[in-house]
Amino acid sequence: MALVLALSYIGNLGSDSERPAKTFPEAKYRLTVPKTLLANEYKLVRDGSADADAEAQKKGYGAGPDARNVKAVIGSYTGTATDAPRGLVLAGMYGQFNDPAQARDSLLDGMRKADGMDEPNPPKTITPPGSDVDMTCTVMLSTDKDGTSTVPVCAWGDDNTAAYVAFLTPASAKQDPDTVDLNATAQQALKVRGEVRRPVG
Repeated sequence: MALVLALSYIGNLGSDSERPAKTFPEAKYRLTVPKTLLANEYKLVRDGSADADAEAQKKGYGAGPDARNVKAVIGSYTGTATDAPRGLVLAGMYGQFNDPAQARDSLLDGMRKADGMDEPNPPKTITPPGSDVDMTCTVMLSTDKDGTSTVPVCAWGDDNTAAYVAFLTPASAKQDPDTVDLNATAQQALKVRGEVRRPVG
């Protein structure tokens, strides 16, 4: 199975001199791209953070003037189970966000606008048990030369981090988008957040 998920950015941060003076949240957390995720269920195939950040610096990160000191991250993972292929994509940014929802939504907008992507239903706001942030969850249809796959996605935004996690499993790939359990997807995305969101330093 092939999964085409692109990280793109909207808008322009502008330079510090162009912004009015603001108070930003303290930089306490950053995003990492670990070698494995979800108790070794997924292993890292490619860390594209350096290329993604270089491209984002040219185009603007999409988080608007309510963000500073922003860095982009992106990691592609494959499942370690041998019974069937599966994949996971982590795409996000970290810094200091006065409007975390804007940072979160810009990432999802970038995914929506990627080639071959379609969103058949409106996204849902889900707060999984134990979470201190809301998740925006949706189902994307990814179409390439191999056909169309159903891709559950959940994204979060907080004072320092914003990211989406997209899953592709044999079960979900052929699933009707209307039947995808986004609550379960949100719970998995929350676990990923706990593994990739680390204290600064």
